[in-house]
Amino acid sequence: MPRKARKNIESHYAHLIIQGINRENIFKKKEWKEDYIKILKNKIDNTNIEILAYCMMDNHAHFLMYYETLGDVSNLMRKINTTYAMRYNKINKRVGFVFRDRFFTQPILNEIQLYNCLVYIHRNPVKAGICLKMQDYNYSSYNEYIKEKNLITDNSIELLFGSKYKYIEQFNAIHSKLQEIEDIKDVMEYKDNREELLKKYENKIKGNLVENEVEFGNLLLEMRQKCGISLREMSNILKINKDKLNKYIHKAIDNN
Repeated sequence: MPRKARKNIESHYAHLIIQGINRENIFKKKEWKEDYIKILKNKIDNTNIEILAYCMMDNHAHFLMYYETLGDVSNLMRKINTTYAMRYNKINKRVGFVFRDRFFTQPILNEIQLYNCLVYIHRNPVKAGICLKMQDYNYSSYNEYIKEKNLITDNSIELLFGSKYKYIEQFNAIHSKLQEIEDIKDVMEYKDNREELLKKYENKIKGNLVENEVEFGNLLLEMRQKCGISLREMSNILKINKDKLNKYIHKAIDNN
């Protein structure tokens, strides 16, 4: 049964950002945006994850998600991005990485931040000068709340507004706010913050070797999620064998 949005959300909601390697326009064509959405819709079936908002731009994409465990999100994004990367490389006759890092995750910690994130994601094309109105953009979830649903479900609506009935007035009121959206990081702004965050995790993890394997794995998993870092990068930073790190992470996922 979906949970109603709460004032103190803690850790079950997150803003995710994916971006093309070297800011490459990996979603430039409408078919590519549509393909990523189709893959996401297929892979999210039979999970405990709900998409609350999304916006596909040319070189990056935003998602607002509800999840039960971070491990679920990590597994889902790995499957989606791997599938898309294989198709993208085949179509473009290229090899190598398609996405910058893995993905960047910003936890949503309260109801105000939740609604701010919803509006921020839908406003992305307007802010970028692609369209004048949010409803004019075809590759976000804005119109799914008003017209035909695809990634947005009744559960998504209940998680945000408490009921799937008579929510439109609240949806419109939230999106009519004119003040600057707070607490949401732009995809172009997170790199410096990421380096600072990585240093904090490095110090924390090096001081935590290795009394409880599950707790240590959870800390590694949190570092990957919040810093958008690959296992190889993590191994280089922490000077710990990649296979060992992977073992601890999977122990944490199995125990979530």
